[in-house]
Amino acid sequence: MIYTIFLYQSHTGLLIYDKSFQEINAGKMEMFNSFFSTIKSYVSELVLDGSKELKNVELGEFMVSITSLSKVKVDMVIIADKEDAKAINKLIPKLIKLLQKYEQQFLSWDGNSEEFKILDHPLTELISANVKDMKKTLLKNPEQILKSIWAHKKKLTEEEFENLVQERDLLIYNIENAVNIPSKLAMSQTAVKLSEKLQDESTFLKYQGEVSRFKNELKDTKFKLNYYLNKIKTSVNQAIDNLDHNPIHLGDFKNSYLNLYSFSTKLKLLMEKGWEIYRELASKLIDKDSLTDHELSEIIQTLLNMSTNVEDYLN
Repeated sequence: MIYTIFLYQSHTGLLIYDKSFQEINAGKMEMFNSFFSTIKSYVSELVLDGSKELKNVELGEFMVSITSLSKVKVDMVIIADKEDAKAINKLIPKLIKLLQKYEQQFLSWDGNSEEFKILDHPLTELISANVKDMKKTLLKNPEQILKSIWAHKKKLTEEEFENLVQERDLLIYNIENAVNIPSKLAMSQTAVKLSEKLQDESTFLKYQGEVSRFKNELKDTKFKLNYYLNKIKTSVNQAIDNLDHNPIHLGDFKNSYLNLYSFSTKLKLLMEKGWEIYRELASKLIDKDSLTDHELSEIIQTLLNMSTNVEDYLN
């Protein structure tokens, strides 16, 4: 199984193109992208540091094959199952022949990787015709790959290791006790970086998953904020319409209160400050009998004038 093909510009080490042939569950895409960035970084180091002849680097059950295409000034990197090494070596000449058809594009490349999307179809056809199993993923044994990658890294001193452990453990404590989603997301991203330095694959993978989860929570919370914003205006207008010619204090603003309270609760998950304003308005609305007509009218007008753009509340 070939998982991915990378193409690097030989003299600069810049990534020109990459193509994945794996089937990734949509729910795991965020985690895969984070995990895959570690592999990309490692492969880039191999290309910049390596010799130009064909070479294979083992990553547990997998291998990284690097081939220099001097004619087009490209280094081709293939990540595949180690057991398929012989088949990959037979396939490489076909890949070289295909890529050499795009010689002018490679030699005149200006940094825009989009122009190499034209390789997607012919590469996929070639790989499909020469590889039996196209339904596997590198996420099957991520710990094994990480251990193999980190085995090539420079070891930390005992002092460096202890300092990083303390920093990461404090960060994890803060994540577990935080409420604010953007803060938890930022801290989880830092926890991933620290775990990579510590070569702690279990914590690395765990907080990759947390990064994905917090991003989804952030998206979901914004969606709900938008929902409650619209419901606030709708419920206030309905209460006013139902007043007919009665005094404003006789209005039924219960639904407006519930939506406003829910809005403030969701906003609290995204903002350290600012959400209290809407919680206070909700409290006043439910206790409207203690307000003057003028005070209640001002609150109603404030609610009707609220922006329907969620981002206006997050700055």
